[in-house]
Amino acid sequence: MKLFKYTLAFSVAFVAASCANIVNEVNPTHILDKSNAFRTIENYEAALNGAYAQLRSVNAYGRNQSAIPDMMSDNLKESPENLPQGTRGMVDWVYAADNGAVADAWLGLYTIINSTNVVINGIDALTTPANQRTANRIKGQALALRAWIHFDLLKWFANSYARNSTDPAVPIMTTVSSENPNLRPPRATVREVYDRIFADLNEALRLLSDVDRAINTASRRVNIDAIAVNAMLARISLYAGQDADAIRFATNVINALPLATRAQFPAIWRDESAAEVAWAIRFNPGEGGPALEVYSPAGNDRASFDVSPDMVALYDQANDIRYSTYMAPGFSTRTPRPASRVIPIKYLGKGNNRDGVVDFKVLRTGEMYLIRAEARLRSGDSAGALQDLNTLRAARIQNFVPGNETGAALTQAIANERRRELFLEGHRWFDLKRTTRTINRQNCTPPATQCSLGPNSLRWTWPIPTPELNANPNMTQNPGY
Repeated sequence: MKLFKYTLAFSVAFVAASCANIVNEVNPTHILDKSNAFRTIENYEAALNGAYAQLRSVNAYGRNQSAIPDMMSDNLKESPENLPQGTRGMVDWVYAADNGAVADAWLGLYTIINSTNVVINGIDALTTPANQRTANRIKGQALALRAWIHFDLLKWFANSYARNSTDPAVPIMTTVSSENPNLRPPRATVREVYDRIFADLNEALRLLSDVDRAINTASRRVNIDAIAVNAMLARISLYAGQDADAIRFATNVINALPLATRAQFPAIWRDESAAEVAWAIRFNPGEGGPALEVYSPAGNDRASFDVSPDMVALYDQANDIRYSTYMAPGFSTRTPRPASRVIPIKYLGKGNNRDGVVDFKVLRTGEMYLIRAEARLRSGDSAGALQDLNTLRAARIQNFVPGNETGAALTQAIANERRRELFLEGHRWFDLKRTTRTINRQNCTPPATQCSLGPNSLRWTWPIPTPELNANPNMTQNPGY
């Protein structure tokens, strides 16, 4: 990709350098460059760690894939404490092709893909019968991560999520940019991107079923293992409309990771428990956090967004453990706010910390129940869908009386439960987009300027950034930009 020519030429050296060891907390002994970086298979593990480290960027799960989808939707209400920032255009849906945040998002995600390609394309040369299972563990994670980031790009930059859509999506990158500095790939179709994603994930699943050691522990699931790949396949299959696959893969995760109990659930969000977590992205002090632009509890104690009133009204505030875990009226670490303002406290910090630094939970069993419920309902299994929905609600709501919704009411109940369960986990914008619904923000007052977004608006899809269009003559823009 031409845009990478100036930015990523150093990527081979970068991913194996000292910062590449952050995820596994290994102390580096020297800096590696292209001439000596990959002489042992362990060097490729360092490169993989570098790819994981980049997930903490604001262009990935430090903001754009975690908090922005709620900021752009109807889950949050911009508060008077919000300051002018690079995300304002996103929140108000006024982004254009020259929007810097959109361009950074594009480049940031392709940077991660480039780092995975370093591993995927090079590790086989050092793989022997003696280290095959080690290579499987490293390459399998890299393949899964490459697939996942292509999916993140597709969600933002493609209009359609249909499995066989021939609409333009995003370029598929499977080579290392520094080795192909003049590569100018066109946008692949949605179908072609899905083909690549599913091929990578299925190969990852095969490799990760035969590894040299456990990838995660019961208390720390910050790397991609076979359970995480099943969860990835469940979510992507749901988006693609492959309901039988969504059901199958979600069931695999549900069988492997039971739902958290009501007692365990709050501890998940303080990193005191890994119950039901299939994959989380680790954040350490000084590395930002998944929702600091929503609420920054340390220092200035600035709540840039409140929970929207209609979001608050969805919860049984007395009995639903998610209400007290995710939000609090008038909350502040310094001077109390009016109780009329409900503050999102889901990511306050690890343990008793109040610095906003906490791991981001990408995939959880709670989501798998909702995926299976939606896929079962679309497949005609209303009874199974209701059973999944009731199971999740009973796990979260004290003394829950099983619901008996059918038809349109059951469809709406599943949608409402997704909103309750997955608040501030990067879902709401895409749930509205993939189901072609309208955003109507409640109590929409300044500093917000845009209050409604119809299902046919071009704003549901981000524009291809101007720098990419200028660098790549084979690139095409999304309609309307």
